[in-house]
Amino acid sequence: MPAPRRIVSLCPSITETIVALGGLKQLVAATRFCVRPEGLLWGLPRIGGTKNPDLARILDLKPDLVFANQEENRREDVEALRDAGVEVLVSFPRTVSEVPAEIRRWALRLGSPAEGDALARRLEGEIGALEAAPRPPPFLYAYWIWKDPWMTVSDDTYIADLIALAGGVNVYGREADRYPETSPADSLTRGADVHFFPDEPFPFTADKHGAECERLFGSERVRLFVSGDDFCWHGARTLDGLARVRALRAGFGTSS
Repeated sequence: MPAPRRIVSLCPSITETIVALGGLKQLVAATRFCVRPEGLLWGLPRIGGTKNPDLARILDLKPDLVFANQEENRREDVEALRDAGVEVLVSFPRTVSEVPAEIRRWALRLGSPAEGDALARRLEGEIGALEAAPRPPPFLYAYWIWKDPWMTVSDDTYIADLIALAGGVNVYGREADRYPETSPADSLTRGADVHFFPDEPFPFTADKHGAECERLFGSERVRLFVSGDDFCWHGARTLDGLARVRALRAGFGTSS
């Protein structure tokens, strides 16, 4: 199958990875949330958000291939594009170890298998080194993705799998819902001593939410305000996620 000449990306982490694999010149549009790599996407046409892409605009651009993510994008949009004759490559890695294979798959379709293999091997080396190192001491945590209502993540997520490499034990790990709704008080009852507050999807910041989080969770708990991109974006950004893991292993880096 020939390499695509015109690509649209519907997922920010995939957009960043496409560029890392040498596909910038093939990229003809992305979502308004696709902001990385910083400084390289100026002037790139935008086709709406991840949940509400402008399908007519996408079809007008006549892409050979659209990249999508099963969780970030809606099935009905993917099916509509496929019904219109557009090839859509959908991915959904739930674990860190699944990412290298996805990168190789994307790179092969892009026509850049050597670049994909190089990035995948680098990731495999980083993951292998962490897995081979002495097991870090466990810590009980909750990773907050929203407030009012407060929401967290189960173990059936890329986020939880990444933090597990640092020794994290998710107090909501066994929940059936991948993103359970709960409360700060419940997390403390479950024994969470470490609390992550990412800057997306909810924009937690120490300046705006530090005092409130100290009041709700207690000054004796570890409160980490972190980059959500580093903890939930897969692909090339997984390298940054693994760097965060190493910082946590070294003693809970205070922020990303």
